[in-house]
Amino acid sequence: MRNIFRIIHLWVGLFTGLIIFVICITGSIYAFQKEIKLLIYPYYSVENSTLEKMPLADLLKLYESSSENKVLYVYDFTESRRTTILRTSKNGNLYDSFVDPYTGELLKEKEQSKDFFTVVLKIHRNLLLKKEIGRKIIGYSVILFIISLITGIILWFPKSKKIFKSKNGRKSKFTIKKTSNIKRILYDLHSVLGFYSSFILIIIAITGLGWTFSWVDESLYRMVTFEKKEKKNPIIIDNATLSYEALDVAKKKMDYNQKNRRLFLYILPKTTTLPLKVTAYPNDDSYRSSDHFYIHPATGNIINTELDINKKRGAKFRSLYYDIHTGSILSIWGKILVFFTGLIGASLPITGFVLWVNTR
Repeated sequence: MRNIFRIIHLWVGLFTGLIIFVICITGSIYAFQKEIKLLIYPYYSVENSTLEKMPLADLLKLYESSSENKVLYVYDFTESRRTTILRTSKNGNLYDSFVDPYTGELLKEKEQSKDFFTVVLKIHRNLLLKKEIGRKIIGYSVILFIISLITGIILWFPKSKKIFKSKNGRKSKFTIKKTSNIKRILYDLHSVLGFYSSFILIIIAITGLGWTFSWVDESLYRMVTFEKKEKKNPIIIDNATLSYEALDVAKKKMDYNQKNRRLFLYILPKTTTLPLKVTAYPNDDSYRSSDHFYIHPATGNIINTELDINKKRGAKFRSLYYDIHTGSILSIWGKILVFFTGLIGASLPITGFVLWVNTR
């Protein structure tokens, strides 16, 4: 059986190595995207102001007077230093428009396809290929990667458990030896680091597959709730034209005193029969819990709500995918863990390939 696992481990690793390297490297880079953006891009934040933030209606009208782009989403932060971000479109291209929430000044308009972290994310998700093709290549490669990790864990365990009873035996399995033998160092880097990172990589991989394949998402939902995932019918309203004033009416009606709600995302209706949807998140890098509000686009009245406290366990678990995948569930320490785990994951195909070449 060990020989069979060794063959599976070898050929799965050779077949998917390059793709896994790209996925892990881009994942590590993206782990700190929020912190890097706030640090190097001045238009992500503004100076503290004694003024009150402008009403969203006035902000949007002022924006439309200075830009030809169509507003799709509004990212409204409760933090005083964060700029209001508008997701906009023009000629089929998406833009992020950064607006000073106190003055309405348009600070920056940036095409998404030219943003570094957007490109990194697209590589991570679909290798810059067509969406469906790229996602399937990534998805099936990750499934094979999980198989490779499981077989690697099996191969890591010695044939005899007696090795764990001695100090030298435990040292040989859990530490990288100080030696001048480059082949031994490579073996330890692949085996020891692979063992330490495998369990975290499997968890990260499974949450990623939950986005990629509906059957994985359904399976995870059933594991938590022991029942089939509910299908939600879209909320339809009578024909109503969106009024920007409705955003401010809704803003006053929603409970801003909820714990850990620093981002309110307004999704403007695409048609006159759809409501204005507002989702409240802990922040723009954590989606572990969310409250959904369905608003009448003309009046601002709340039509329906889906509060996190009322969600089933499966829905709550699904909202954890992003936080687990990026490590933000454990705050900055989780991101650090994911960052280094991703680097180790990227190194495994390299050390594995070199070891294979040496054996030949």
